[in-house]
Amino acid sequence: MKKKILLTLFITGLLVVPAIPLGQSQAASQEALDKINKELAEIQRKKNAQRQQVKETEQNIAVVQKQIKDLNTELMQIDLRRNEVQEKLDQLEKQMDDTRLKAAQAQDELDEAADRVEKRDALLKTRVKSMYERGNISYWDVLLGASDFGDFLTRMEGLRLILEQDTRILEDNLRDKATIEQKKKEIDHQLTVYAGMYDEAEALKAELDKQYQRSVVVKAELDKQEKELEADLERSGQELLALTRAESEKYAERVRALSSSSGGYKGGKLALPIADGNFRFTSGFGVRKDPFTGRSAGHNGVDMAAPKGTTIMAAASGIVTYAGYYSGFGNTVMIKHNDELTTLYGHIREGGIKVSVGQQVAAGQKIAEVGSTGRSTGNHLHFTVYKNNVAVDPMPYLR
Repeated sequence: MKKKILLTLFITGLLVVPAIPLGQSQAASQEALDKINKELAEIQRKKNAQRQQVKETEQNIAVVQKQIKDLNTELMQIDLRRNEVQEKLDQLEKQMDDTRLKAAQAQDELDEAADRVEKRDALLKTRVKSMYERGNISYWDVLLGASDFGDFLTRMEGLRLILEQDTRILEDNLRDKATIEQKKKEIDHQLTVYAGMYDEAEALKAELDKQYQRSVVVKAELDKQEKELEADLERSGQELLALTRAESEKYAERVRALSSSSGGYKGGKLALPIADGNFRFTSGFGVRKDPFTGRSAGHNGVDMAAPKGTTIMAAASGIVTYAGYYSGFGNTVMIKHNDELTTLYGHIREGGIKVSVGQQVAAGQKIAEVGSTGRSTGNHLHFTVYKNNVAVDPMPYLR
């Protein structure tokens, strides 16, 4: 949009702004000219202020666009973190499911161990009950009741086996209980750890979700600001365009005031922009072979080959409406001669422009030097004549 505004301003400024002819009529009212000049100065002041406004708006847009770009990067990073945290949550959930399965298996083993303990307890209780039913018989009674030494040894071996079995039962009970309880404790602890990690991950994801939503809200506000600034820039551009048109009309008013006498430029033949003998025509107006593409293309002027630095002169008196770089023409000067005619001088060498916008020039006055800037294959002057803003063949105008 900025380029569009600048192009519109360029076209308006170059092809519409009339120029002040030299040889001003003494009959022109100085008071009227002073009034026009004062009004023109005010328009130019407003135009400069509007240009500054456009520049500031463009800078503000650039700031907002950078903020939007940074915010988009932040949103992408937050989204990546959210995905990472979600993957961690999924992994923790799987680990918790696996641990719950192990806990269930441990519970089954604990139940089996409890069943074994219960059976062992039952065996011990059966032995105690049997001893109770037979009376209070001690191990010594059993040994001393032996009929002979062999019976004593047999009874002693039996008692040893009973004691070993009872001891093993008690040890197995203790070991089973300790092992299963330790295993269950470890699993419960692992579940607690996973649950804590899961809660932390969920809290982090919730915070990331909040950050993402906050960033989305901020981005929406920045998008709104950008649109508003773009609208402001469009309005400022239109206002600048209106001021440029007003400036052009005021220049035209000056031209009409100054050209009312016979001393002003009245049209007719134009002088050669390069002195006769210092150039040669290399390309005419109309369709020709493009030197870059080799294809047929339109050519809106004539080319005059000359050594670099050769003087370029104004083809007639007028006012400079453009002096600077312009696209394929490279360094360019444009002069408005009257309401009808404008001339363009292109491919001027670097540093070769010798006039400035708004300057009055006389026919034959040096305005530039030949070069090869822009879309050019060698040192030459591209010379265009605009009649009522339309490029026409310059040859009938040259004398």
